[in-house]
Amino acid sequence: FAQGGGEMGALIRAHDWRKTPLGPLDTWPQSLRTAIRLLLNNGHPMYIWWGPDLLCFYNDAYRGSIGAERHPGSLGRKGREVWDEIWEIIGPQIAQVMSGGGATWQQNALVPITRHGRIDDVYWTYSYSPIDDASAPSGVGGVLVVCTETTEHVLGALRSAEERKKFAQLFEALRESEEQLRLATDAAEVGLWDLDVGSDSLFWPARVKAMFGISADVPISMADFYAGLHPNDKEHTSAAFAAALDPKKRAVYDVEYRTIGKEDRLIRWVAAKGRALFDGDRCVRVIGTAIDISARKATEEKLRELNEDLERRVTDALAERKILADIVESTDALVLVLDRGFRIMGINRATAAGLHRVYGIEAAVGDHLLELLEGFPQQREIASRYWSRALAGEEFTAIDEFGDSSFDRRYYEMKFNSLRDRNGELVGAFQFVHDVTDRLRDQARLAEAENSLRQAQKIDALGQLTGGVAHDFNNLLMVISGGLSLLERVEPDRRQRILSQMRQATDRGASLSRQLLAFARRQPLKPEPVTLSQQISGMRELLDRTLRGDVQVKTDFAAELWPIKVDPAELELVVLNLCVNARDAMPNGGTITISAWNTQNFRDGGLSGDFVSLCVEDCGTGMSDEVLAHIFEPFFTTKEVGKGSGLGLPQVYGFAQQSGGCVKVDSVLGRGTKMTLLLPRTEAPTKEAATPMMEPDTTARRRALRGSILLVEDDDEVASLVSEMLDELGYRVTRAAGAQAALGALADDRSVDLVFSDVLMPGTMNGMELAREVRRRRPQMPILLTSGYSAAALKDAASEQIGVLRKPYEIQALDAALRAALSSRPAL
Repeated sequence: FAQGGGEMGALIRAHDWRKTPLGPLDTWPQSLRTAIRLLLNNGHPMYIWWGPDLLCFYNDAYRGSIGAERHPGSLGRKGREVWDEIWEIIGPQIAQVMSGGGATWQQNALVPITRHGRIDDVYWTYSYSPIDDASAPSGVGGVLVVCTETTEHVLGALRSAEERKKFAQLFEALRESEEQLRLATDAAEVGLWDLDVGSDSLFWPARVKAMFGISADVPISMADFYAGLHPNDKEHTSAAFAAALDPKKRAVYDVEYRTIGKEDRLIRWVAAKGRALFDGDRCVRVIGTAIDISARKATEEKLRELNEDLERRVTDALAERKILADIVESTDALVLVLDRGFRIMGINRATAAGLHRVYGIEAAVGDHLLELLEGFPQQREIASRYWSRALAGEEFTAIDEFGDSSFDRRYYEMKFNSLRDRNGELVGAFQFVHDVTDRLRDQARLAEAENSLRQAQKIDALGQLTGGVAHDFNNLLMVISGGLSLLERVEPDRRQRILSQMRQATDRGASLSRQLLAFARRQPLKPEPVTLSQQISGMRELLDRTLRGDVQVKTDFAAELWPIKVDPAELELVVLNLCVNARDAMPNGGTITISAWNTQNFRDGGLSGDFVSLCVEDCGTGMSDEVLAHIFEPFFTTKEVGKGSGLGLPQVYGFAQQSGGCVKVDSVLGRGTKMTLLLPRTEAPTKEAATPMMEPDTTARRRALRGSILLVEDDDEVASLVSEMLDELGYRVTRAAGAQAALGALADDRSVDLVFSDVLMPGTMNGMELAREVRRRRPQMPILLTSGYSAAALKDAASEQIGVLRKPYEIQALDAALRAALSSRPAL
């Protein structure tokens, strides 16, 4: 409004706005400037309240309605000061619009005002509309009033020609305003849109439809709006529209989004802005604009790509000239470049230093490499051989030793590459060289250390093998040798029990030997056709005696099981080993399930054919992945010392392999283990399974006469025989299976004259440690140890003056050792 606008335009330009909160005209918000331009160029009475103080503006058409009392003095003043007499009427309406509550409309409303020196009852038809301002807290900077005084109409005084002329002028002004708005939107390519929320009817002109790829004559609805949104923009656009319709938020709808044309499938960018109109807390209408910004977005994207390309090209150029040079100079690799005449084209500091270190020569660009090595004929010949291959175009890597013995000799790894010009012509070669002397020496030392470690591991494994076997066989020999020493001294009924124990020890020794040979695959098997269900059913009595009372065995055999060809005795040993392992995995008892079924056309690696699957499953502790990786290794066991040889599962593995089958293991920690053997099917007829050997019954021990012995021995068979020997010698025997049980027996003040303990026992305390604890609790208690394995324990016992009886021993040696221990009772 630099010019024009009638008298009010002149008054606004002449007003000293610097004294008001608005400040000079050129600092006013654009939305206010636009609204005033519309006001001044409109013939319809219009009024503006602006800002927190609601400063007043009006046009020439409005000037006659307010009278001389307010014109021109109300221009730029606070609204309440100017219209104090009617503020109770218009104040709440203005506040609603300023708070973002939307426009208001009043028709033929009575608003008495003072004009021409008196209060007039004046009727008005007017609307209050928001003027947007992003800097305002509510997004509304002011209120635009479009009004018409309808006093004469209301009073029936609009019949005169003059009044009809005024109305015609008013309508013409409105038509011109609408035309101006249409021309402005067309020039700016702005599309208007209007949603009637109550009827859910949507108005889109042709320009807006084109933004969604819809023809001008096609009817549309809100479904077309949502369907046309790009999937990546649908969420935030829908959320913004919902916030605008929310009566609590009443947010300005201002978004940019992509559309996918309904008819042409083209992608366009649209910038949309709008505001909702509310009736109380109910949204009744949403009006806004939409602009196609596809060209702007394309320009922005192209500009971004150009900037990225320019930045990349600059970076590449700098890298070629500086970074590569810095890398070559700073690397510890030796870099050397020769032309086809063996002259140096490039050399880094590391190469120059290396040539000086190993040859004592100074090399620089332009020097002839072979001439520099003239005094070192052998090294010159090696360098000539390698570089001749590289300068002929060959690319390769080699390791060789260089240097003069009077300086330094080093090993180098050399990578040769061809050097070509831009036309691809061979102009020379270059090499990257690394000093690998220390690496090769470290590798040699590592190989030597690994060899030593392997030897140590072999010796350690052999020690475990011999120690474990010696321990088990010592116990067996103890039963046999001790039994032999008793046979001549006892009555016939006890002699038969001792012979039975000796037979059991012999059977255990044979079983241990079979396990060793089966693992080594040197035990010849005697396979024959076997009916699996009958063979295992014949073992039920043996299994029931071997397993604890809290362990149940269930069988589940499929109907019409195929016969298999295996060694029956070895099969029973395998099943017994698996059931004992399952029992030990269930310390609180449980169920062992032995099942079998036919497996047809089995294939796994080199194994194929028809098999019978035999599965032993428990509900015990299960095994970790780390334990599973070692279960078939010989002498690997998780059981306590003396509770397992570590040969049970290797024997199972060896039996399956020798029988032409395999073993599968499935175990979960805390849930149990399934061991499945696949044994080959046979067509040969079977025979009845043999009845397994029955274990002999035990008899009660006789009452001792010479004293009370606390026997600490974990092996049941050894403990049984030693108890017989002690009984024969006239001692009362109390047996404890471990150190903790022995201490418990001593804690109840029972009469014990001597503690006789094995050295190697399961648990956290061995025999030597038990002896120390017994001496601490009962200093006068005689102690006798026995061992056939632990040399360290024997040495410790001798240093603490504790007697040790070596296994195996006979009854005479036992008698002498007990007498010596009792006679050397320590004094207090």
